[in-house]
Amino acid sequence: MPLNRQYIIGVDGGGTRTRAVIGTRKGEVLAFVEGAGTNIKSMPPEKVRLHIIQLLAKLLQKIDATKNDISTVFFCVAGGDRQVDKERWEQWMSFLFPASSCKITITNDAIAALTSGTFTQQGLVVIAGTGSIVYGVGKNHQISRVGGWGYLLGDEGSGYYIGQEALRYIARHYDAFGVNENLFTETILEHLALKNPTEIITYVYEHPQPRVIIASIARAVLRLAEQNNDRAMKIIEQATHHLVQFIQTMFKKEPQLQVYPIVLCGGLFGNSYFVQCFREKLQLAKIPNRLLQPEVPPVIGAFVNGLLSEGISMTEALQRTIKETWVSIHEK
Repeated sequence: MPLNRQYIIGVDGGGTRTRAVIGTRKGEVLAFVEGAGTNIKSMPPEKVRLHIIQLLAKLLQKIDATKNDISTVFFCVAGGDRQVDKERWEQWMSFLFPASSCKITITNDAIAALTSGTFTQQGLVVIAGTGSIVYGVGKNHQISRVGGWGYLLGDEGSGYYIGQEALRYIARHYDAFGVNENLFTETILEHLALKNPTEIITYVYEHPQPRVIIASIARAVLRLAEQNNDRAMKIIEQATHHLVQFIQTMFKKEPQLQVYPIVLCGGLFGNSYFVQCFREKLQLAKIPNRLLQPEVPPVIGAFVNGLLSEGISMTEALQRTIKETWVSIHEK
């Protein structure tokens, strides 16, 4: 067992789910927990606070550790780079871990996604999950972002965007034609376990997490697109177009980031049709950057950041240890 205060915790907190791992300075990932989302812009902050406390307590319990055994906690959470949100997280964590012996870092969840692909703290990442963002970190740790304005103001190209476009189409179609045979509408309603478009309003507006349920519709839209459904294909085409526009905007304001490969993260990039459509849009925009799809999830990126923040060199041997121990505990 490691000496006291030698454990490192990495946390990846997004809008849909939160993951946390604990491991050693040698890169051995020892335990993993998963729970609900911890985005304080989409649920009450007090609920988020209680949830993260319970999740971390469960993580420590898995290896019979205490808060005094932790040397570093690296939080990569939605909105973690906004000063007001960072201060709130820091206040919560100060009651959990002793400031005299534990280093706490709060940053954006995009950092975890970036590092999961590069195993460094530099580069460019495109995230297309429940929400969307393009996030870049330059050589001097200069951070730049495009998108990430949330579902009320942006999130173009995200799962939420795709689901919202699907529901908007269904609403317009119903207004024009009423209930009729339409594969797209039928598939989306089946996904939501609804029988009629008129049920959508009550279901969505009274759902405790409408953002999450709307984003889940993207899976059904992708299935339809893979079956050459014209409406679904147009929605996916437009979503990937928005993401490529984000990248173009990033390169215009931060030209030095053009030298990096582009890390792809988020549930949408787990779909081969979506990735292919995205590649085609990149080619049309003449963006030649190599694309990286991480071998490990963002929570491991958060853990790697914890190691790097302690001045630990990220050697190839250390990377192998991290990957192998993650696979071993995740498959249990």
